Amino acid sequence: MKQALSFLLTLAMLCTLAACGSGSEAEQTPLNSGQAASDTAEAAQEAGQEGKVLVAYFSWADNAALTDDVDAVTSPSVVSPGNVQQLAGWVQQVTGGDLFAIQVTDPYPSDWDACLERANEERGADARPALTAHVDNIDQYSTVFLGYPNWWYGVPMPLLSFLEQNDLSGKQVYLFCSHGTGGLANSVEQIRAAAPDAAISDDIFDCFEEEAAGSQQAVQDWVRSLGFGASENAEDSARQIAVHVGDDTIVCALNDSSAADSLYAQLPLTVAVEDYSDNEKIFYPPSALDTADTPPAQGGAGTLAYYAPWGDVVFFYGDYSENPSLYALGQVVSGAERIEAMSGTITIEAVA
Repeated sequence: MKQALSFLLTLAMLCTLAACGSGSEAEQTPLNSGQAASDTAEAAQEAGQEGKVLVAYFSWADNAALTDDVDAVTSPSVVSPGNVQQLAGWVQQVTGGDLFAIQVTDPYPSDWDACLERANEERGADARPALTAHVDNIDQYSTVFLGYPNWWYGVPMPLLSFLEQNDLSGKQVYLFCSHGTGGLANSVEQIRAAAPDAAISDDIFDCFEEEAAGSQQAVQDWVRSLGFGASENAEDSARQIAVHVGDDTIVCALNDSSAADSLYAQLPLTVAVEDYSDNEKIFYPPSALDTADTPPAQGGAGTLAYYAPWGDVVFFYGDYSENPSLYALGQVVSGAERIEAMSGTITIEAVA
């Protein structure tokens, strides 16, 4: 469970992605359908906070042929999880929506130069690559978060395949993108043209690809600013805990699992926090946690988890490998950037 992905290798791959296929950021254009589109956007916005949410994304890491014989010295190869894949997971954590990976039937090469060559050929041919799966009943969703990287000054062509196969008319659509120095380039215009009757928001989250791995707080704050994930009722507030480290505070939202209940029942706690590997901080609660009916930990940085064999609670500040003995307790909702610097004695208490 405790094998972190190589952060330096990930940065190297992301920086290469940032350098390729990027152009000048284009001005955002309004919906072409005038007042009708404005009315649709308002109606979809109202419905979006109550209806189902879909988080659909395209990521190279989900679409690479990982069996290729790649020379990583001459050309970077794909590393999982991909930057857009990570962003999508963080959006899903806040919205509680359904996650859908856009995947092609014919995987891209895991060597970036070869992938770039094929992507350019598809762009020139205005291709629509075949996809492995379709969204079940797209009509059930009122809000769609759509994530993608900037490839060749625009979107990867499989994203257009997705848009042509799924009618987003009347739905509120929010875009999130990782890119190089060219920013969004022509990507937004391409999406608007492919989904002319969707209510595509001008409020777009974008980040440099080399910064995507550290963008959890930023992207989740963006999602909350749109009206998702915020709850003021007493039950939700009672499930938050505050971790005090000197003058800093990290707030975590607990899930409704038995293990989270066990931890919550032991509060307040004053414990010693320890380093483990290069992606986590751990502490040992006085009593073991009950893992019955507790889901496995599957998130990325910012995950609060419990490793049953050792009896330690884990704060992840980097990516980690899934393990059947690693259970999810919740997620950091503020102060995630402070986890790596945690040391010494910490105090944990329920948020009143």
